[in-house]
Amino acid sequence: MKKAIEYSLFLVLLAIFAYSAWGKLGAFFCNQGNYYFEHRDYKKAEAAYRNSLRINPKAWMAHLGLADLYLESKDYQTSAREYKKALGINPLCARAYDSLARIYHEEGNYAEALRILLQGQKENPSDERIKESFKNCCDTYFAGALGTSAGLHLAQKNKEAISILENVLLFCPGNVLAYYTLGYYYLSGQDYNNAEINLNKSITIDPQFRHAYRLLSDIYFRKRDIEKAVFYAQKTISLDSDDASSYNELGLLLMRLERYREALPYLQKAVSLAPDNVDYIYSLGSVYRDDKMFNQAILEYNKVRVLKNDYPNLHNDLADIYVNLGRGEQALAEYRQEAKYCREKLKNSPADPALLNNYAYALNGAGESSRAREIAEGLVSTYPRYRQARLTISKIYEKMDKHDLALNSLEKAKQLSSGKSFIDNEISRLNKGPKL
Repeated sequence: MKKAIEYSLFLVLLAIFAYSAWGKLGAFFCNQGNYYFEHRDYKKAEAAYRNSLRINPKAWMAHLGLADLYLESKDYQTSAREYKKALGINPLCARAYDSLARIYHEEGNYAEALRILLQGQKENPSDERIKESFKNCCDTYFAGALGTSAGLHLAQKNKEAISILENVLLFCPGNVLAYYTLGYYYLSGQDYNNAEINLNKSITIDPQFRHAYRLLSDIYFRKRDIEKAVFYAQKTISLDSDDASSYNELGLLLMRLERYREALPYLQKAVSLAPDNVDYIYSLGSVYRDDKMFNQAILEYNKVRVLKNDYPNLHNDLADIYVNLGRGEQALAEYRQEAKYCREKLKNSPADPALLNNYAYALNGAGESSRAREIAEGLVSTYPRYRQARLTISKIYEKMDKHDLALNSLEKAKQLSSGKSFIDNEISRLNKGPKL
């Protein structure tokens, strides 16, 4: 009996030893595979990993080795399958999540790559490599989506453009540029509430992102919340006091509100920061003109003339000033110059509304009111909310002694204006009778 017990115990110990040795043999083959892999002997490495799995089918390290091996040879499908097997055995293997996600990333399947990395973060919340891979994948996903959505937006497929970026944000909710771009798309579609929501999300993530404040200013201007519009325009300047464009934008905002004296220092600052920027110089000249500081306006407009003589509406603006100063011959020369430039540009852009409006205005000033009326009435018919065309046709009707029509056009322009004192003054002038 004693011998039988001793024999049984021997068999148990032998089995334990055999199992232990067998397990070590599996590990040996796996290490051998790693050695061959490092020395680029891929056939021997594959054989060694498979030997390891024959001994222990749950040897996740051998699956990981095979996955790396197939990844090296660009057999992505087989590689992905092996990474998944490794994760099925050891769901804590951070490298498997990272490498598997990289395969999908390379294939452009960003949604699947991000899904895997999110699972990897859940299992390995402190792993920095997975965090970095997730960030890089989000950046690449957004860059591609941005290009696609921009193309759709330019093709006037705004809903599709918005949908693409919203899909990115399902996986990558902290992307400042995605929220900003969505805000821009919604703004262009006049969906001010959604535009505001997305722009506020962008500045919640990055309070220094001044471009979002600029768009918010535009939204509030369109919603006629003037104080907020000015506040956010000023905010962009406070975030970058050397940005000439921010000063110009605020100056133009105040100019549209007919707050010319407030606009003036901002536009002067913009020009001082960017003295060769023709747009900023033109803006400064225009606020001088609107504030009836005609000599200063002529000075700035002549700077524009030197830099870009065919600047849109420049010669109409100069002509109007010369009319106010009683310099008729100079005014006529400027109107004719504007008409000439418009005719040349209309050859390439025959339906451009701004060009057509400038052309009609110049023709009227040059004495061709019938042709000007034909163009302006066509514009108003096509673009009934085009305020500047309403103002132009009012001038044409006035010159043709059709004062009732001129007044009617001014009233319609007034409804489309933020500042109204200029138009009120024009209405008052016309009501007093024809200008002699």
